[in-house]
Amino acid sequence: MALMFLPLGLRAAWNISADADVRSRLTDGLHYEGGLHVLGASARKTFSDRKGDRFTLFVLVEAHDNFSEIMPHEIYGRYKGPLGSWNLTLGRFGLPYGLLTGFSSSRLLYDMPHRALIGHNVDNGLMISGVVGMWDYAVGVTQGYGPHHTPGFPGHGLATARLGATLGYAGDVILGLSAAHGKTSHAHERDETTERTVGGVDATLYLGRLLCRMELNGGVVDQRLTAAGFAGLDYALLSRLDVNVAVTGIRRGDETKDAWFAGVTYTLRWFTLRGGYRYAWHDEPHHQAGLQIYRLFSANF
Repeated sequence: MALMFLPLGLRAAWNISADADVRSRLTDGLHYEGGLHVLGASARKTFSDRKGDRFTLFVLVEAHDNFSEIMPHEIYGRYKGPLGSWNLTLGRFGLPYGLLTGFSSSRLLYDMPHRALIGHNVDNGLMISGVVGMWDYAVGVTQGYGPHHTPGFPGHGLATARLGATLGYAGDVILGLSAAHGKTSHAHERDETTERTVGGVDATLYLGRLLCRMELNGGVVDQRLTAAGFAGLDYALLSRLDVNVAVTGIRRGDETKDAWFAGVTYTLRWFTLRGGYRYAWHDEPHHQAGLQIYRLFSANF
């Protein structure tokens, strides 16, 4: 129906992508796990005119944990305003909070603390976003159910927002300020909600061969004071070889969780090979060694 409101003379282009994430893990007590972690397939159709892109339809379907769960992870339509100064997105999309606006660890061997802070990394609802000069902004109003179920409308209600600034001659410094407030629930806890009021700052720095990402957050989650931090470093030793280091820490009430990761990424012609070691003092498993084979395919039509 939204296509009826688009002007005539639009051109359409397709992007089809698929990726596979196969992992093996060895944890405490020499316990072994392995298999398909994620298989994803996405399609993006973009309508454009002489002034650029106007409307985008996007769907991403994922299969998790050896096909034990298959679901549409993202599915939305986006209308782009003049010069991208404002965009309207309706559907299931990535939430505008912290580093999530431009980075995700979902295909990496370490985790980030966003689930503890805002409950989900995607949700159903409406978002307005845009770029004005050095500034970018996004405000989302969503249901709070995440990708696993949609039991009713309008939902619990979750608001997320981020204001960012890109600095430097080559845009090598990106800073952000985020906030979120509302309630969330999960697929197996439909009647149990978690109230969240959190905020944070994030930074992405491109320093030659070194890429640094950092985020600090704080607030109240489930009536408990919560603090969370993340730092990740990627250093290019060679054109195909990177060293990866990441640290995540979460403190909620009297409960502490942490994870320290060190690994390498080697990019081959047909796939990417990643390996690393994860250590957690306050969380389980305490020790975990992981190996990942990752392949991404993308084509435009």
